[in-house]
Amino acid sequence: MKHFLITILCLYPIWVQAQSEKEILQAMETFDYEIPIERISPASGDSVLTPLRAQSLEAMNRYAEALKEWNSLLLPDSANTKILNKLAECYRKINRNDMAVRCYKKSVSLNPENKFFRQQHIQTLLSMEDYESAVDAAHGWLEKDTISATGYKFLGMAYKGLSKENPDALVYANFALYTAYTRDPEDGQTVALLASLFNESNQYADALEVTESYRQTDTLNVDVNRQNAKAYCLQKNYDKAIERYEALKALGDRSFTTLYYLGISHYGKESMYEAQANLSQAHLKNPTDVNLLYYLAKSCARTSWKKEGVDYMKEAIEIAIPTDSMVMTLYEGLADCYGLWNEGDPYEYIEILKKTYSLNKKYTIYYKIAEVYERQKDYANAIHYYEKYMALVPKDKQVVFDSDGKPSKKTKTWYQMADMRIKKMKEESFFRDGVK
Repeated sequence: MKHFLITILCLYPIWVQAQSEKEILQAMETFDYEIPIERISPASGDSVLTPLRAQSLEAMNRYAEALKEWNSLLLPDSANTKILNKLAECYRKINRNDMAVRCYKKSVSLNPENKFFRQQHIQTLLSMEDYESAVDAAHGWLEKDTISATGYKFLGMAYKGLSKENPDALVYANFALYTAYTRDPEDGQTVALLASLFNESNQYADALEVTESYRQTDTLNVDVNRQNAKAYCLQKNYDKAIERYEALKALGDRSFTTLYYLGISHYGKESMYEAQANLSQAHLKNPTDVNLLYYLAKSCARTSWKKEGVDYMKEAIEIAIPTDSMVMTLYEGLADCYGLWNEGDPYEYIEILKKTYSLNKKYTIYYKIAEVYERQKDYANAIHYYEKYMALVPKDKQVVFDSDGKPSKKTKTWYQMADMRIKKMKEESFFRDGVK
């Protein structure tokens, strides 16, 4: 009997925990996440219960607390890739992709053959626009799997991102995506990306070839259909473009590009009322697009909205042509930047300063022009502009007076400096060239 009681007492805590775990799981199945959050001790490090608390906290958008739970299970030298990936997912939900990348990178190092870890790692790098690291990671994938279509797809996406700063990278992007396409022509994302590159480089026939081939087995992929329709529109096959774009609208696509190119296709067919209707919807999504405003204005002018046509064209002009104040600000900024560039063309700098003066009428610019001429040893022009500057300086700013009302010996104004420079250059000119 004594041994029986000891056994019961030993098993009781296990039974209680099992019952508690069962109740918690039942609560989670009914989405009652408050129960596991309340019943499980915070960051206890329990390998069974802590993940349940972390998942419940994530479900309630309490990600900072969830991170503490996952981290409590991760020892400094831990090789638990499951916890690492749970941590990474949580970091991604709060836009801490830098930390997510570290978790995925460690998972890859622990299990180099696992394609899921590599995929998550590269996708996170792409979302961070860290394209150079994404290229390296994709090459790392292909070193392990030389026939992987997905590896080449990610490599193409990374090179396409790099092309924003280095257009030469487009060649590598095209090669990588085309390689991915030849190995898996049924991957819609690859087809859409490759067709997008073809459209951007005016290879409309190639874009149509890959998208039409894909459409033989799947006509509902929105991204593929967008590139297919765009190729028809840019190829000026407006009837087919309209057919494709109307099908996209039937699928629920109301994106700016779909509405814009559908409107352009109707405009190309001179169906102005249909053009105006679609371009008006696109305008609501991007009211500052100059190209859209131009075609919307012209389609309005050829329908019942003639006044609106004039208004839209005015808007396009206002956006395309900056205001005088904006031009003035830009030239002032250009003059400041040029003034800090020691290796710039001094005479180009002078022209920039003259243009800036014509816009803001700040007489101090004459002093700067004179300085540049003086540095170029063009003393005649330097004197001329110093004198123009001095003629415009108000009397109360010509000299600084001390407390006794006398000209200060410690502080010299630009006016006084200009006067000194003029006298110095004239004296040097007299001794150098004599009387003229």
